[in-house]
Amino acid sequence: MNKITRLKLPPSGRIIVISDIHGELNLFTKLLKKVNFNSEDYLIINGDLCEKGENSKGVVRHIMELCGCNHNVYVTEGNCDTLVEDLVGENPKLMNYLSSRKHSILKEWADEAGFEIKEDTSVQELKRVLTRHVPAEIRWLLDLPTAIETDDYIFVHAGLEDKENWRETDRLAAITMPAFLEKSHCSGKYVIVGHWPVVNYSKNVPSNNPIVGEDKKIISIDGGNVIKSSGQLNAFIIHRAASGDTFSHTHIDYHGTCEVKKDFKPGHMLGNISYPNYELVPLQHFEHFTLCKQVETNEQLYVKNEYLHRSADGTFWAKTDLSCAQISVKTGEVISVVDDTCTGFDLIKKNGEEGWVPKEVLLPIKEHHLTSVGLKI
Repeated sequence: MNKITRLKLPPSGRIIVISDIHGELNLFTKLLKKVNFNSEDYLIINGDLCEKGENSKGVVRHIMELCGCNHNVYVTEGNCDTLVEDLVGENPKLMNYLSSRKHSILKEWADEAGFEIKEDTSVQELKRVLTRHVPAEIRWLLDLPTAIETDDYIFVHAGLEDKENWRETDRLAAITMPAFLEKSHCSGKYVIVGHWPVVNYSKNVPSNNPIVGEDKKIISIDGGNVIKSSGQLNAFIIHRAASGDTFSHTHIDYHGTCEVKKDFKPGHMLGNISYPNYELVPLQHFEHFTLCKQVETNEQLYVKNEYLHRSADGTFWAKTDLSCAQISVKTGEVISVVDDTCTGFDLIKKNGEEGWVPKEVLLPIKEHHLTSVGLKI
């Protein structure tokens, strides 16, 4: 890759890192308010500003304004942000992509310009309209760096190839590499990435919180915002000090909350179903859960009955990514409710971790609640 920005970070202060906003302007602005972002902080947006959410054009313009009025705001490109390259390059597959997407920044711009994308609209027509309507936004997205390098950190959307010279990483790999936390690199610095939801790495109790891999020097921060039903938008904060950097994080989501009215201690249910390991073999059916073997991993998991789907060919699948764990709660705690539509148990999230608790331990749902969790290394 050849678009690398070199950045000198101050020896003290905060560096706030946010990735995978995916068009959720409301969450993004509330998260900045929650962390009390100010002109003394450095803010790094680590890719995927747009696509999937409802207000991609608003996110892009808001971040452009932040960059324009604050010299401490930096942005890297994510795979979703490179959609403008397909537009400018007149990729013939672009129109098929748009026809299959409910939300896209290109659709938002077209609507704003009063241009209707029809079945027979060509990519050339769309390009002519949008390059006239939003030339500054398109140029800004095209010019985003693939990586930001500092003395101690590298910020890149998806990951680095395991090469002696990390700068030789292929650009496409840098913005699309899956599961980077399971790989390695030779940079000698902490590499901070988004792209791959951290919950995909979970084994026992699914968690949407950032993961600091000290041994590999990899920090993964994508909370699955928009992508996962239980997802959240994370802010990973580097606290710079002469004594050494420490890390903390916080998040925001759209889930309603409620208070716990009595303690609950989980039994033996643990585990997680995540992309792409959805195929299951039912072993034993119970009132609320079915003990299943996960075909790809051979793990045995308790799957909530409402999430178990039988295909026409007789095979069984999990309907979506899903926690198969139960988690403990204590009286007076405030938790987020992810799904309260099932029998007997509700799917909840506590401090970023998700699992099932009996319905009778919870009070009625309230408005959404913001939580903050800290960690240090």
